[in-house]
Amino acid sequence: MDKIYTKKYHVYTYEVDHRGKALPLSLLNYLQDTAGDHAAILGFSILDLLKKRMTWILSRYHIRIFRYPALAEDIAVSTWPSGKQGPFALRDFEITDNQGGLLAAATSSWILWNLPAKQPARREENLPDDVTVDRRALPDDFPVLPPIETADRELTFRVALQDIDFNNHVNHAVYIQWALETPPEAILRTARPVDIEVAYKSEAFYGDEVVSKARTSGSGPGPAFLHGIFHKDKGTELTRLRTAWAYD
Repeated sequence: MDKIYTKKYHVYTYEVDHRGKALPLSLLNYLQDTAGDHAAILGFSILDLLKKRMTWILSRYHIRIFRYPALAEDIAVSTWPSGKQGPFALRDFEITDNQGGLLAAATSSWILWNLPAKQPARREENLPDDVTVDRRALPDDFPVLPPIETADRELTFRVALQDIDFNNHVNHAVYIQWALETPPEAILRTARPVDIEVAYKSEAFYGDEVVSKARTSGSGPGPAFLHGIFHKDKGTELTRLRTAWAYD
């Protein structure tokens, strides 16, 4: 059994932006795809869990990007279960180039969810202990992210069918995409997010309208923002984010 799983990818034209570099969403999809493959190998994929009337729910995510891969570049994504934190299972990731150079690192926190009971399942009764690698790609104890109290910019999105995942709610990567659309156009055209922290709070479903809010934060070398995504009608906080950007 391979505790660390690696999968190779080629960056295609539909995965890059107008500057020829991989979209943040493309990187997130690589991570999601690799995690799903590895979970299936280990025997606790979404399909495996649904047979037991359980599923995975993502709680926290932290992605740090050192270099965005370019169009036609070949990369490799490695992932492994990296430990436990209370009721949460941790999974880490690394993206490397052909020379082994580190392009990105990420860590994530997941909870095993009992679907009929609508509450966390007992992790220790359902997941093996012998698959964990005692190494973090990106050390993070997942402290509470600050809420956004006032916003500089707001955008409204309607949940499309393509945004819905196998759990029948909005896929976790879509919330990040909504947040990354909200900074001013001048920043979107000249800078890229290099650090993304996410805390998932609630669900959105097909047909819902959501509001993505952003506020300038910090005084680092590049732009930084606090983000909040809310259900437009109910006002429910769906996701809380913090991002840092770097200019090309």
